[in-house]
Amino acid sequence: MSKQSLYEANWINLVFENRNKEYGAYQLRKENAKTSILALFMGVLLCASLISIPRVLSFFNLITTATATIIEPIDEIIQLTTVQPQVKKQEEKILPKTLTQKPLESIDKKQLTNPVIVKGPLATPDLATTVESTTIIKNTTDGTGTIGTSTTPSQGNVTVISAPVDYGDTVVTTAILDKMPEFPGGINKFYNYIGKNFESPEVNGESSIRIYVSFVVEKDGSMSNIQVKNEPGYGLGREAIRVLKSMRTKWSPGMINSKAVRTSYNLPITVQMH
Repeated sequence: MSKQSLYEANWINLVFENRNKEYGAYQLRKENAKTSILALFMGVLLCASLISIPRVLSFFNLITTATATIIEPIDEIIQLTTVQPQVKKQEEKILPKTLTQKPLESIDKKQLTNPVIVKGPLATPDLATTVESTTIIKNTTDGTGTIGTSTTPSQGNVTVISAPVDYGDTVVTTAILDKMPEFPGGINKFYNYIGKNFESPEVNGESSIRIYVSFVVEKDGSMSNIQVKNEPGYGLGREAIRVLKSMRTKWSPGMINSKAVRTSYNLPITVQMH
């Protein structure tokens, strides 16, 4: 018995002799060898692609992770562009020295018995009356007084003691504080909270990103007016504001003259990318 393939052209022509070759079966049998070889190559190519995809991804390092790291606070204080007006200290005025009247010289009785008459211009002027010689203090609207020995205003200086400045709702910088704002447990506890709650996006090609934030420590210790001074992109600025707004622990406010004031505060946050 001859070993003749059923898919050879001669055999196929014999089978489909006097039959409808346009139906489709004739075409499928005729192109069976070509179709089988093409399917084999495509299957091999698909398997090779599935095996090489993880290697390609690892080569281009497309899978990255980002974690927020805790950094030590820096000593440098970043001042805001808003400059608070400086309060001019009033000059201290020195009180004039008290004038002391010299005691009258004793008059000898002999001078009274033999008085000497002189001309008008050489005569001694009359002594001042009681009203004129009395020390007078005049009140003024600014609370200062003029001290003298006659009705003519004195030219001496008066010491003025300035009252403590009440800053009210004015936001001050840390440069003029008597006591800096403090976070309960220290600044490291503040950074620990940020590190645990900061969600970093997946960013390719960045090693570390620093974000500068500013906020106002209110008189009651809460934070307000939270801002990002430099927007690094990738949504990191919005994430920093979200974490700071979610904080419920209050600061100890800044103090001036034992009074709490609104204080502008600046801090850096560094995100280390891997």
